[in-house]
Amino acid sequence: MKFISLALALFIAAAASAQTPGNIEAAEYDPTQDRWFISNNTSLLVTDDAGATYTYFGSATATHGMEVVDGHLFAIGNNVVRAYDLESAGLVGSVSIPGAGFLNGMGSRSGELVVSDFATGKLHRIDITDPSNMVVEMLVAATGTTPNGVVIDEANNRALVVNWGNNASILDVDLTTGEFSQVVPNTGLGNLDGIDMDGFGQFYVSSWSPARITRYSNDFSVVETVVQGAGSGLSNPADISYAVATDTLGVANSGNGTPSFHGFGSTSGLILPESSSEAVQWQANALMLQSPVSGAWSIQVFNTAGQLREEASIQLPAAPVHLAPERLGWAVHAHDIWRIQAPSGQTFAVRPGQHRP
Repeated sequence: MKFISLALALFIAAAASAQTPGNIEAAEYDPTQDRWFISNNTSLLVTDDAGATYTYFGSATATHGMEVVDGHLFAIGNNVVRAYDLESAGLVGSVSIPGAGFLNGMGSRSGELVVSDFATGKLHRIDITDPSNMVVEMLVAATGTTPNGVVIDEANNRALVVNWGNNASILDVDLTTGEFSQVVPNTGLGNLDGIDMDGFGQFYVSSWSPARITRYSNDFSVVETVVQGAGSGLSNPADISYAVATDTLGVANSGNGTPSFHGFGSTSGLILPESSSEAVQWQANALMLQSPVSGAWSIQVFNTAGQLREEASIQLPAAPVHLAPERLGWAVHAHDIWRIQAPSGQTFAVRPGQHRP
């Protein structure tokens, strides 16, 4: 362990806002505060302006996979999984996995993490119901591959795992039984590193050879290249994170030590031009939806892990309408993201209780 003098520590704290990442491996979006976590050697940086400036996230440690879920940031740091409070950055709990070789990727859903061991080919399940007392069990004892990035597709009760190596495969793992198959036996890509999921159930995968982001449909029947090459900022793209609230993919580029951000769709984040007469906002305990045309409003609710919780389509008139969640039969969770598409096609993203004048 390295010991730092008090004077040096104070200097580092004072200069925190001027920090830039180095030796980065992971990126993770925090929808509760619209910010990105970026691993930085063994420390952890935060940016809320797409990498223009950074600050330290307390004294948190992260060398590889990270997940924001259940009001906490879970981060792998040198084979230890730690839970940090999102508000205070305080350490809530940690757990070591016996026999771990190289803990690398991580996926999440409420109450649960799935962690890959790059060195041993194992997949571990961690119960995070109580982050101060996390419990580990084996999910898959031997994948027969070199597993890297992980994402949980909660709607289908499965984890998707990408693998390292030439002509790398993608695994589909049943979260009840631990049984798995190669949903894509040969991607034609080398050294898959990260995987994440957008609000429409599509998967994004990062590869080193070539430096590329590939998008797959939920059943993997459709595949397309969506970002490629150094000109797009990619350089050994490692862990990735999809921000459902803003339709943005964050990529930790381990080759150049710089994260890159790639936008998909037209999510507005509730900031409307003054000329627009469409509006979406929370008023008291109801949503106010307004459009100059009548038609179908599409409403989707995602949890903090970016997983779809609820969805509905509702016909509304060309007038302001106050829609109580009870009408839809849904519970309201403070940190959820409500993604709403107006009849015109304009898309909004709001959290319960958000207000704008």
